[in-house]
Amino acid sequence: MTAPAHPHRRCAPALALLTLLALTACGPRAESGPATSAVPSASTEPSTGTEPSAGTAAQDMAGHDMADMDHGTMNHGGASQNAAPAVPANAAPLPLTVTDGRVVAVPPGVPDTSVFATLTNTGPDDIQLSGVSSPAATGGLLMITRTDPAGLTGMSAVDTLTVPAGGTLTLSDTGDHLMLSGLKAPLQEGERLSLTLTDTQGRALTLDLPVLKP
Repeated sequence: MTAPAHPHRRCAPALALLTLLALTACGPRAESGPATSAVPSASTEPSTGTEPSAGTAAQDMAGHDMADMDHGTMNHGGASQNAAPAVPANAAPLPLTVTDGRVVAVPPGVPDTSVFATLTNTGPDDIQLSGVSSPAATGGLLMITRTDPAGLTGMSAVDTLTVPAGGTLTLSDTGDHLMLSGLKAPLQEGERLSLTLTDTQGRALTLDLPVLKP
């Protein structure tokens, strides 16, 4: 006697085939399909060329700061106390007479020199010298020489030097004197050098002095 076929045994191969087809159709798509996102990634978004990237903007700002620092550095820091004062073309003359004026000759490589003279005030009021300048130098200083209580002698720059009314001011290597700084060329004995004295009232006196050895 033959046993009847079991209904589940006839359906099993069909179910297995359907399952295999479903896995084959869906599995590779889930693994190989590209991931999508509603918000584009900042690292993969192509640049349009109209806006600088964050790195470029940072470099530009750093360069701007450096330029400002340099500018601040090349245009505002140079105006120090030894900058040559501007002399008005129509400046009134200083009531001074100059005797024994001379500029010290210096060898190449020495950027500064001294100016000595005897200045006599022919006017009724004190003269407050406030600057010295020369085409041969980038700046000038008014210097005083003082000895402290300990007996040490030193020089320092001042804003003014006074030539008393009817009196004299002696500029010497051991006392008050003028200095020219930033010489544009060595000063040799026998040359002559033009320099201009100015005072606090805007008056000026241009001198033509010989260059002599100390």
